[in-house]
Amino acid sequence: MEMIEPSAPGYRSPAPAPPPPTSGDVATVVGSALRCAARVAVMILRHQLHRDPTRVGSQVRLPDGRTFRIFRETSSDAPAEGRPVTLAVRFHLRGVPSGSRLRRFLFERESILNTVLFAGFSGYLVKLWMVDPESADYAGLYLWSGTDSADRYARYITAALRPLSIAGSVGYEIIDESDLNTFIVGAKV
Repeated sequence: MEMIEPSAPGYRSPAPAPPPPTSGDVATVVGSALRCAARVAVMILRHQLHRDPTRVGSQVRLPDGRTFRIFRETSSDAPAEGRPVTLAVRFHLRGVPSGSRLRRFLFERESILNTVLFAGFSGYLVKLWMVDPESADYAGLYLWSGTDSADRYARYITAALRPLSIAGSVGYEIIDESDLNTFIVGAKV
């Protein structure tokens, strides 16, 4: 397996944890998810979403120093609408405890269905789906078009993940001055 470490230019420190969601926040998350799912349905019909096995099995070190293994890569044909940035999102699901191989295996197969939660968002280009096999922590490393749209998506997905995850495990970072390929290729070990 190949080990990939981040290059650090443009790294922004992790966003502070927001307060617990209110009922208005929940309605916003649900509305965003429904709009995203509708756009994904159109993209699927137009064959604009793809899977690429090239990096599957590689390891990536995130800006916080933790190492994850890539288990899936997906991409969109959407045109870049802004300067590409790298977005790292991390979480630990309540139902997938450390050491639980079966639950981890099942989640990693089921998670392709979660594409409807992100691929229709404006700015989505690529996602590397990742796991730390020892801790069962998960991460998504994205190529996103534009810092503002990456931040909007990150706030949405962390609000959606927070009730499903262990307290304090959900967070994100945006690496402003690095697209995904530069982030990965520029720091191979």
